[in-house]
Amino acid sequence: MPSTKNIINMAETNISTIATKKLSAGSRTYFMDLKETKKGDKYLQVTESRRGKDGQNMRSSLFLFQDRAREFQGALEEMVGQM
Repeated sequence: MPSTKNIINMAETNISTIATKKLSAGSRTYFMDLKETKKGDKYLQVTESRRGKDGQNMRSSLFLFQDRAREFQGALEEMVGQM
């Protein structure tokens, strides 16, 4: 039986989703969710979902907070420009 100790009840976290995008890339799916806390702080959650070698679904998330968004955007544009 799976452990429930890491399950979060989103209704109790006071976080709302403002916008969401889904990108499919072969065997991977990316979700980009713009979220806002009850205090009004916005952040971007980028989640990669993929099937592992054992057949289990795997998820990894990156949280990008508002105060570093422009810096992150500049670095991303720079790296994409070198591709």
